[in-house]
Amino acid sequence: MAVDPGPGGALPCGTDPQELIEHLAAGAPTGHERACPHCRAAAAEFAPLLAARDRLAGEPVAAPPRLLDDVMRTVRADPRSRRVYRLPGEEAGTTRVRRRVAAALLRTAAEQVPGVRLVRVRELRQDADGVAVVVAAVLEAGAPIPETARALREAVRAAGRAGLGWEVAAVDIEVADVRGGPEG
Repeated sequence: MAVDPGPGGALPCGTDPQELIEHLAAGAPTGHERACPHCRAAAAEFAPLLAARDRLAGEPVAAPPRLLDDVMRTVRADPRSRRVYRLPGEEAGTTRVRRRVAAALLRTAAEQVPGVRLVRVRELRQDADGVAVVVAAVLEAGAPIPETARALREAVRAAGRAGLGWEVAAVDIEVADVRGGPEG
């Protein structure tokens, strides 16, 4: 008897073939599935697939030998991954942080400010005076923009100092949108 799913993909007895496979794979077919001729026939057809799955699951999987090198070469070739900023320090040597890491740190701090829903760091400029940051923010409806902007600037400056050792000279804010209140 061949597995012939009826309307909606069910076996003639009404059993969902996917559920049958899950029960068989777990080694726990239901009483119906053990007794029903349709389920038993389907189980017989699924048996080679389940056996192959079990056999392959025990085999170790190894990545191709140069996969990591190939991935890292691709990452390094991306111009966005080359944007790095120097971190201050007295020690010998140089520490640099990638733009996306610095932006994530600043964004996370900014999104903790009450009244701020979402922040995108649009620009980071590092010069002799410090770092200038440009952010686009989505605020909650009803949040007072001047007070929220002050708190947002301070959060970005504090995160820059504490997390990166930067003197954040300027934080420019673009209010990109205002969305529902705190609960929506």
